[in-house]
Amino acid sequence: MGQGDSKHPEKDEIELEDADSEEGLTKLLRVHLSRLIVYAESADTHLQRQVAEKLANEAVKPERQVQIVELGGLRLLLPLTQSADSDVQRLAAHALANLSVNSDNQVTMAEEGGIEMLIALLSSTNEHIQRQSSKALANLGVNVANKEKIAVAGGVAPLIELARSTNASVRIEAIAALANLAVNDNNEVEIVDKGGLEPILDGAQSPSIDLQSQCARALRNLSVNPQNQAKIKQLGGVVILQDLQNSQNERIAQQAGRALQNLQSGK
Repeated sequence: MGQGDSKHPEKDEIELEDADSEEGLTKLLRVHLSRLIVYAESADTHLQRQVAEKLANEAVKPERQVQIVELGGLRLLLPLTQSADSDVQRLAAHALANLSVNSDNQVTMAEEGGIEMLIALLSSTNEHIQRQSSKALANLGVNVANKEKIAVAGGVAPLIELARSTNASVRIEAIAALANLAVNDNNEVEIVDKGGLEPILDGAQSPSIDLQSQCARALRNLSVNPQNQAKIKQLGGVVILQDLQNSQNERIAQQAGRALQNLQSGK
């Protein structure tokens, strides 16, 4: 080092506020992604929270969902799910839930290990983390290949556990995830074998329209399997579905009606 060189590195900070403009986040990710990743890997939880929250808020926008992943944002967010700080985990899960709405992102997230990381978050005691990770897995489970990947990675059992949660928002997202996974022959059997039918039938009797809706959808998908049909009948599901069929909510009534058709036709 020359005599004129400073012993301290030049100050090189990232102003996250600069990302508030339309072009700001793009520039932030493109130019500063490597440093953002360093921040994400650092022990500075304040910076980790800032970065994850910025991406979570921006990922609501469809164009940003594509852009964030194309510019390498998953390399930043996925490791944050393993943070020891619950706020960092929550914000990272929230960002991933928003990003997972995009069908291309669903594939990329699975390829980069997102399924396993999100399943690990399901065991959190923080209900916000439970909700966001369940929501992300529900979105990922729309993809045909991901349905099998989530089950193989052990996602069914913890989702069933969260389907029993006393928190309605957590239950809604967990059952939504199970409903999506149930559009798969093997998953349909596993969900019932592992006790998923009971909390779904219980939720179907909730006063919450959102919870009823997800439960009706799950029951429709689960009722395709002949063994499941017998179990649904055994647990009093016919009466529950008949009540749902009389719902003033058109979607609930429709899903319940199709589940009853499955039970009656044996298909």
